[in-house]
Amino acid sequence: MQLGCDEIPGLVVLEGSWWRRERAAPRLALLDEPRELALPDLHVGRRPADGLPVLYASVYGAARAVEPVHIFGELGTPVVVQIGSCGSLQPGVGTGDIVLPEVATIGEGASQYYGGAGESRATPELVDRAALAFSARGFRVHRGRHVTTSALLAQPPELVARWSAAGHLGVDMETSAVFSAAHRFGMAAVSLLFVWDELLEGRTFLHPYTAEEREAQALANAALMEVALELVPPRRQ
Repeated sequence: MQLGCDEIPGLVVLEGSWWRRERAAPRLALLDEPRELALPDLHVGRRPADGLPVLYASVYGAARAVEPVHIFGELGTPVVVQIGSCGSLQPGVGTGDIVLPEVATIGEGASQYYGGAGESRATPELVDRAALAFSARGFRVHRGRHVTTSALLAQPPELVARWSAAGHLGVDMETSAVFSAAHRFGMAAVSLLFVWDELLEGRTFLHPYTAEEREAQALANAALMEVALELVPPRRQ
């Protein structure tokens, strides 16, 4: 990977998104001296406050998301943070809100290879820290059950209704797999998601949103990497 021994990340941040180039630029701007490794789409930089090595990767879907977790779990990275967007599954969870999954129902196919079955879990202490960080920024925060799927375009109304009835706050494409793989390697893990679409209302990511809603989405999205970088305590100099 052309990774120096002093560059082994203390934090891995994974972002589930189609828009790889658009998402990567502002995330990497928050790191000092970011560079791409020999493996494509894996970028390492340093947290400005203390020089902590941070790995950032844009990963779409569970099968891709578990690869950096596996690699850097083997190398001893202690913390992984999944960031991205999700679809809301409850009436009180609106566009621009923050969802912090505590328990993720496994609806993808990667978790099984890391011992995951049924559901996977976040690290409670990281969920607590994230909730405080987002609340301090003025966001509405929801924490609880969540579901991960592998088929973005195959979410018919009856399936959405079942997910909602089961108490899931939202749905994404990576979270449960990241939790499962992280657990396999003894890593602490958390998922920071903002609500893009409101599936219970029949509003998918293809629907038009008002200027106010688009601004709420943008503000929440911008805060994800900032909060992710705050979740690992500063290193002693």
